[in-house]
Amino acid sequence: MNKNQRLKELFFKPPLLKRLILMLIGVFVMGICVSVLRLTHFGTDPCSAMNYGISGITGLSFGTVQVIVALVLLGIVLIFDYSKLGLGTIGNMFVVGYTADLTTWFTSKVLGIESLEGFMTRLIVMLVFVTVFIFAVALYVNSGLGASAYDVIPYIIREKLSKALHKEIPFKAVRIGFDAFFTIMAFLLKGEVGAITLIMVLTLGPVIDYVAGLLKKVLKL
Repeated sequence: MNKNQRLKELFFKPPLLKRLILMLIGVFVMGICVSVLRLTHFGTDPCSAMNYGISGITGLSFGTVQVIVALVLLGIVLIFDYSKLGLGTIGNMFVVGYTADLTTWFTSKVLGIESLEGFMTRLIVMLVFVTVFIFAVALYVNSGLGASAYDVIPYIIREKLSKALHKEIPFKAVRIGFDAFFTIMAFLLKGEVGAITLIMVLTLGPVIDYVAGLLKKVLKL
């Protein structure tokens, strides 16, 4: 299958409606989780952590920063390998960030919650919403409608490095390095870096792959 055929499949892969619903549920719940995790002050995923830092510096909303950063990363992907992009790429780019903004507005303006107090409360909320986040990402992955540009770039890096060094570079090592770079950037930009961020750098990829594998049997896609 060439790249053009693969791209067509990612936009129109049947059953399209079921895949669209799974993708939209996934990105919508991911946005809610990112916002709620921020209230715990334990950090968020590396990319969101950096984007919150940029948001704080520029005054732009988190959702807008998410779109801008995603477009920059998308430009890189389009140069090197667009075969893993699709409707899911677009959904991730726009829905996650603005859903997080809406959730933040709701918790702050409607519920009057600016942050969570008490270590045990924060810890329980963290554990619950990290778990929900993992399942949401697994739904998104299982929709089969393409990955975010952020997730595609490590594959491109791995491919280029393997060719340059004439040996297979483990994807896990590349992904950890990629996430670590964004974590460092988030720290420098005073973004939402914390224990969750570090845990996600080391474990998120394998855990999501495992959960996605379990869900795939249930979803029968």
